[in-house]
Amino acid sequence: MYPVRRILPVLLAGAVVAGCGSSITETTQRSATPTPARAVSPFCDAIEQSQAAAEPVSRGRAGGRIEDIDQVADQVRTANQQVSALAPPELRADADRVVGVLDRQLRLLEDSGGDTAALSRDPELGRASADPAYTAASRRVTDYVRASC
Repeated sequence: MYPVRRILPVLLAGAVVAGCGSSITETTQRSATPTPARAVSPFCDAIEQSQAAAEPVSRGRAGGRIEDIDQVADQVRTANQQVSALAPPELRADADRVVGVLDRQLRLLEDSGGDTAALSRDPELGRASADPAYTAASRRVTDYVRASC
């Protein structure tokens, strides 16, 4: 099966150790609860919306069925249109290539009534997913998201 590629943002988390007390030798350590980083640009917001919309597809398993695939596909497409539209100029062609392959996957899922096995049966999707240009574009988008979002 050729999995639906997800672009995962890097979640920044950390602990803050603070000292306080009445003297230099008396300190108390406190840890902050780690929280996910907020998107820092409209493009990053669009990535987050795309991930949220694609969650039912992403958690699907090989040979399983995705419920309400038409509604899910519409939501993913709407979010992915924003990803393409808001991609930085240097990343736009790569984002468009990745979104194009994702759209092909969505069409196959819709045509099969949400059957995830349909993805592995389509030779065109297999070729598109294995294309070095697609792989490189996907890697560049993922690297950008990890570094910037």
